[in-house]
Amino acid sequence: MSKTQNNEKLEIRIDHIEDTLASVAAGDMDARINSEIEDDLSGIEAAIDLLIDDLTDELKQREKMQKEVEEKLSKIQEQQKTIVQQQEDLLELSSPVSKVWDNVLILPVIGTLDSQRTQIMMENLLEKIVETGCTIAILDITGVPTVDTQVANHLLKTVTSARLLGAECIISGISPAIAQTIVHLGIDLSSVKTKSTLQDAMIFAMKQNIRSENIKLQTLFDNPNENEE
Repeated sequence: MSKTQNNEKLEIRIDHIEDTLASVAAGDMDARINSEIEDDLSGIEAAIDLLIDDLTDELKQREKMQKEVEEKLSKIQEQQKTIVQQQEDLLELSSPVSKVWDNVLILPVIGTLDSQRTQIMMENLLEKIVETGCTIAILDITGVPTVDTQVANHLLKTVTSARLLGAECIISGISPAIAQTIVHLGIDLSSVKTKSTLQDAMIFAMKQNIRSENIKLQTLFDNPNENEE
Protein backbone atom coordinates (compact mmCIF):
# COMPACT_ATOMS: atom_id res chain seq x y z
CA MET A 1 0.00 0.00 0.00
CA SER A 2 1.43 3.34 -1.00
CA LYS A 3 2.18 6.13 1.43
CA THR A 4 -0.53 8.27 -0.18
CA GLN A 5 -3.15 5.61 0.42
CA ASN A 6 -2.04 5.26 4.02
CA ASN A 7 -2.35 9.00 4.53
CA GLU A 8 -5.82 9.01 2.99
CA LYS A 9 -6.98 6.21 5.30
CA LEU A 10 -5.43 8.00 8.25
CA GLU A 11 -7.30 11.19 7.35
CA ILE A 12 -10.55 9.22 7.05
CA ARG A 13 -10.03 7.75 10.52
CA ILE A 14 -9.17 11.15 11.99
CA ASP A 15 -12.28 12.62 10.36
CA HIS A 16 -14.30 9.77 11.88
CA ILE A 17 -12.85 10.53 15.32
CA GLU A 18 -13.72 14.20 14.92
CA ASP A 19 -17.26 13.36 13.74
CA THR A 20 -17.74 11.02 16.72
CA LEU A 21 -16.57 13.66 19.17
CA ALA A 22 -18.81 16.26 17.52
CA SER A 23 -21.81 13.90 17.82
CA VAL A 24 -21.09 13.34 21.52
CA ALA A 25 -20.74 17.09 22.06
CA ALA A 26 -24.14 17.53 20.38
CA GLY A 27 -25.72 15.08 22.84
CA ASP A 28 -25.52 11.77 20.97
CA MET A 29 -24.07 9.63 23.75
CA ASP A 30 -24.42 6.46 21.64
CA ALA A 31 -21.77 7.57 19.15
CA ARG A 32 -18.60 5.49 19.20
CA ILE A 33 -15.53 5.07 16.98
CA ASN A 34 -15.48 1.24 17.20
CA SER A 35 -12.30 0.86 15.17
CA GLU A 36 -11.42 -2.70 14.15
CA ILE A 37 -7.92 -1.82 12.98
CA GLU A 38 -4.98 -2.71 15.19
CA ASP A 39 -2.25 -0.09 14.92
CA ASP A 40 -0.80 2.88 16.81
CA LEU A 41 -3.98 4.97 16.31
CA SER A 42 -6.34 2.23 17.49
CA GLY A 43 -5.19 2.73 21.10
CA ILE A 44 -6.25 6.36 20.94
CA GLU A 45 -9.58 5.40 19.36
CA ALA A 46 -10.24 2.83 22.09
CA ALA A 47 -9.31 5.37 24.78
CA ILE A 48 -11.75 7.88 23.30
CA ASP A 49 -14.51 5.25 23.30
CA LEU A 50 -13.77 4.44 26.97
CA LEU A 51 -13.84 8.15 27.81
CA ILE A 52 -17.25 8.48 26.10
CA ASP A 53 -18.48 5.43 28.06
CA ASP A 54 -17.37 7.00 31.35
CA LEU A 55 -18.93 10.32 30.37
CA THR A 56 -22.18 8.59 29.44
CA ASP A 57 -22.32 6.76 32.79
CA GLU A 58 -21.64 10.00 34.65
CA LEU A 59 -24.39 11.83 32.77
CA LYS A 60 -26.84 9.02 33.51
CA GLN A 61 -25.96 9.22 37.20
CA ARG A 62 -26.45 12.98 37.17
CA GLU A 63 -29.79 12.63 35.40
CA LYS A 64 -30.86 10.02 37.96
CA MET A 65 -29.80 12.26 40.85
CA GLN A 66 -31.52 15.27 39.29
CA LYS A 67 -34.72 13.26 38.86
CA GLU A 68 -34.55 12.14 42.50
CA VAL A 69 -33.99 15.72 43.65
CA GLU A 70 -36.92 16.94 41.54
CA GLU A 71 -39.16 14.21 42.94
CA LYS A 72 -38.16 15.07 46.51
CA LEU A 73 -38.70 18.78 45.81
CA SER A 74 -42.13 18.00 44.37
CA LYS A 75 -43.03 16.00 47.49
CA ILE A 76 -41.83 18.83 49.74
CA GLN A 77 -43.91 21.34 47.77
CA GLU A 78 -46.97 19.09 48.06
CA GLN A 79 -46.36 18.73 51.79
CA GLN A 80 -46.05 22.50 52.13
CA LYS A 81 -49.34 22.96 50.27
CA THR A 82 -50.98 20.42 52.60
CA ILE A 83 -49.57 22.16 55.67
CA VAL A 84 -50.75 25.58 54.43
CA GLN A 85 -54.21 24.16 53.68
CA GLN A 86 -54.37 22.53 57.12
CA GLN A 87 -53.34 25.81 58.74
CA GLU A 88 -56.07 27.64 56.81
CA ASP A 89 -58.60 24.98 57.81
CA LEU A 90 -57.55 25.29 61.45
CA LEU A 91 -57.91 29.05 61.25
CA GLU A 92 -61.39 28.62 59.82
CA LEU A 93 -62.32 26.17 62.59
CA SER A 94 -60.81 28.45 65.23
CA SER A 95 -63.16 31.29 64.23
CA PRO A 96 -66.65 29.71 64.25
CA VAL A 97 -69.65 32.01 63.99
CA SER A 98 -72.92 30.64 65.40
CA LYS A 99 -76.49 31.87 65.57
CA VAL A 100 -77.39 31.44 69.24
CA TRP A 101 -80.66 33.39 69.33
CA ASP A 102 -83.10 34.90 66.93
CA ASN A 103 -81.20 37.76 65.26
CA VAL A 104 -78.08 37.20 67.44
CA LEU A 105 -74.70 35.83 66.30
CA ILE A 106 -71.77 34.95 68.52
CA LEU A 107 -68.10 34.58 67.66
CA PRO A 108 -66.10 33.10 70.57
CA VAL A 109 -62.38 33.75 70.20
CA ILE A 110 -59.89 31.60 72.12
CA GLY A 111 -56.11 31.80 72.05
CA THR A 112 -53.63 34.27 70.65
CA LEU A 113 -54.88 36.63 67.98
CA ASP A 114 -52.71 37.64 65.07
CA SER A 115 -53.50 39.68 61.98
CA GLN A 116 -54.17 36.65 59.77
CA ARG A 117 -56.54 35.00 62.22
CA THR A 118 -58.31 38.29 62.95
CA GLN A 119 -58.78 38.86 59.20
CA ILE A 120 -60.34 35.39 58.75
CA MET A 121 -62.49 35.98 61.82
CA MET A 122 -63.77 39.23 60.34
CA GLU A 123 -64.53 37.60 56.98
CA ASN A 124 -66.40 34.71 58.64
CA LEU A 125 -68.49 37.08 60.73
CA LEU A 126 -69.41 39.35 57.83
CA GLU A 127 -70.34 36.36 55.67
CA LYS A 128 -72.57 35.02 58.45
CA ILE A 129 -74.24 38.41 58.89
CA VAL A 130 -75.10 38.48 55.19
CA GLU A 131 -76.20 34.83 55.23
CA THR A 132 -78.48 35.07 58.28
CA GLY A 133 -79.53 38.70 58.19
CA CYS A 134 -78.81 39.01 61.92
CA THR A 135 -78.34 42.55 63.22
CA ILE A 136 -76.54 41.79 66.51
CA ALA A 137 -73.14 40.09 66.77
CA ILE A 138 -71.20 39.30 69.93
CA LEU A 139 -67.39 39.03 69.75
CA ASP A 140 -66.36 37.24 72.92
CA ILE A 141 -62.63 37.53 73.63
CA THR A 142 -62.69 36.02 77.12
CA GLY A 143 -60.15 33.41 76.04
CA VAL A 144 -57.74 35.91 74.46
CA PRO A 145 -54.69 36.60 76.65
CA THR A 146 -53.62 39.85 75.00
CA VAL A 147 -53.98 42.04 71.92
CA ASP A 148 -51.71 44.45 70.12
CA THR A 149 -52.41 47.61 68.13
CA GLN A 150 -52.82 45.80 64.82
CA VAL A 151 -55.28 43.25 66.25
CA ALA A 152 -57.26 45.95 68.05
CA ASN A 153 -57.52 47.92 64.82
CA HIS A 154 -58.76 44.77 63.06
CA LEU A 155 -61.46 44.43 65.71
CA LEU A 156 -62.50 48.04 65.13
CA LYS A 157 -62.60 47.40 61.38
CA THR A 158 -64.77 44.35 62.02
CA VAL A 159 -67.23 46.43 64.03
CA THR A 160 -67.28 49.15 61.35
CA SER A 161 -67.75 46.61 58.53
CA ALA A 162 -70.59 44.93 60.42
CA ARG A 163 -72.31 48.29 60.83
CA LEU A 164 -72.12 48.85 57.10
CA LEU A 165 -74.03 45.58 56.75
CA GLY A 166 -76.64 46.72 59.26
CA ALA A 167 -75.39 44.81 62.31
CA GLU A 168 -74.13 46.06 65.66
CA CYS A 169 -71.20 44.31 67.37
CA ILE A 170 -70.77 43.81 71.10
CA ILE A 171 -67.29 42.95 72.36
CA SER A 172 -67.39 40.94 75.58
CA GLY A 173 -64.81 39.38 77.88
CA ILE A 174 -62.23 42.18 77.85
CA SER A 175 -59.85 41.20 80.66
CA PRO A 176 -58.20 43.80 82.93
CA ALA A 177 -54.86 43.14 81.21
CA ILE A 178 -56.35 43.72 77.74
CA ALA A 179 -58.20 46.81 79.00
CA GLN A 180 -54.93 48.26 80.31
CA THR A 181 -53.19 47.43 77.03
CA ILE A 182 -55.93 49.13 75.00
CA VAL A 183 -55.72 52.24 77.16
CA HIS A 184 -51.92 52.21 77.04
CA LEU A 185 -51.98 51.93 73.24
CA GLY A 186 -54.41 54.83 73.01
CA ILE A 187 -57.03 52.80 71.14
CA ASP A 188 -60.48 54.39 71.23
CA LEU A 189 -63.29 51.88 71.79
CA SER A 190 -65.80 54.48 72.90
CA SER A 191 -67.91 53.87 69.80
CA VAL A 192 -68.05 50.12 70.46
CA LYS A 193 -70.47 48.49 72.89
CA THR A 194 -68.43 46.41 75.38
CA LYS A 195 -69.47 44.08 78.20
CA SER A 196 -67.32 42.49 80.87
CA THR A 197 -68.76 38.98 80.43
CA LEU A 198 -70.42 36.94 77.72
CA GLN A 199 -73.48 36.60 79.93
CA ASP A 200 -73.86 40.37 80.16
CA ALA A 201 -73.46 40.63 76.40
CA MET A 202 -76.12 37.96 75.82
CA ILE A 203 -78.58 39.71 78.15
CA PHE A 204 -77.94 43.04 76.45
CA ALA A 205 -78.33 41.50 72.98
CA MET A 206 -81.63 39.83 73.94
CA LYS A 207 -82.97 43.08 75.38
CA GLN A 208 -81.95 44.89 72.21
CA ASN A 209 -83.62 42.19 70.16
CA ILE A 210 -86.85 42.43 72.16
CA ARG A 211 -86.77 46.22 71.96
CA SER A 212 -86.38 46.04 68.17
CA GLU A 213 -89.30 43.61 67.90
CA ASN A 214 -91.46 45.86 70.08
CA ILE A 215 -90.64 48.82 67.88
CA LYS A 216 -91.64 46.83 64.80
CA LEU A 217 -94.90 45.76 66.43
CA GLN A 218 -95.65 49.30 67.55
CA THR A 219 -95.02 50.53 64.02
CA LEU A 220 -97.46 47.94 62.70
CA PHE A 221 -100.15 49.02 65.16
CA ASP A 222 -99.59 52.71 64.51
CA ASN A 223 -99.56 52.36 60.71
CA PRO A 224 -101.67 49.30 59.83
CA ASN A 225 -102.44 50.53 56.30
CA GLU A 226 -98.79 50.68 55.33
CA ASN A 227 -98.46 46.90 55.59
CA GLU A 228 -101.60 45.96 53.72
CA GLU A 229 -101.07 44.50 50.29
